[in-house]
Order: sequence, then C-alpha cells, then structure tokens
Amino acid sequence: MAKVYLAAGHGGADPGAVGNGLKEKDLNLAITLACRDVLEWHGVSVKMSRVKDVEIPWEQEVRECNSYDPDLAVNIHNNAGKGDGAEVFHHYGGGTGKTLAENILKEIVALGQNSRGAKTRRLDSGADYYYFIRELSAPSV
Repeated sequence: MAKVYLAAGHGGADPGAVGNGLKEKDLNLAITLACRDVLEWHGVSVKMSRVKDVEIPWEQEVRECNSYDPDLAVNIHNNAGKGDGAEVFHHYGGGTGKTLAENILKEIVALGQNSRGAKTRRLDSGADYYYFIRELSAPSV
C-alpha cells in the first residue's frame, strides 16, 4: 500500500499569512484534511503532521515523517503577496519530487487556478532552501 505524509503548514500561535479575514494555518489544515480523505478513499495510507490547530516544530515534523518512511511527502502552504496562481517547490535534483510537483500543478490548473510553475529554491550553500524538502528521506514538495 502506498504511504503519503501530509503536513499542514503553520498552526497554533503561528497563523502564517493573514488577510481577508482568513488565516493561512486554517486554509492549510482544511486542504490537508481534504487531501487525506481523497488519498484514503483511493487506498493510500496517510499520516498527517496535525489534524487540529496546534503548532508542530519543523524538527518534530521531519522526525515523524522520516520515521513513517512514506513514498511521498507534501507540505501544504498558501502564500500571500504578489502573483496569482499555485507554485510547487521540489528538490533541486528533480526526480520523483519534480514529477509530483508537476502532477499537482496539472490538477490545480484543471480546477481553474493559474500555475506559477514547479520550482526549486536553494540556499547560498547550494542546499534546498526549504527545511521540509532538505531534511526528508522521501521525495517531497
């Protein structure tokens, strides 16, 4: 059985982006719960970072994910600011994470949202910018 780890970004005292009466942490959790439900309906085993409004330290999230040893890992966020559309970040080395990012974007576009692309982001050291992607054993976005 396929295994997926889903992380709902922010939570607890950390609301993430706030605007138009919405908090990113709430949107992230709602989307993550919906993804869990669809994946489980399709027979995928899912572990989530959180199922309620609590803050999970990044280090704990990564430990839990690596311990679960999933086939894929997804960390869901909603950015605020300039631009219109969805973007999905993946490991700079490409591979399964890049394929996952491209497939997620394809489905988002099918729902009517604009795509800002499958992207990578690196630190000056050359490592992945995002802790979640950098520290996980599983392909992740």
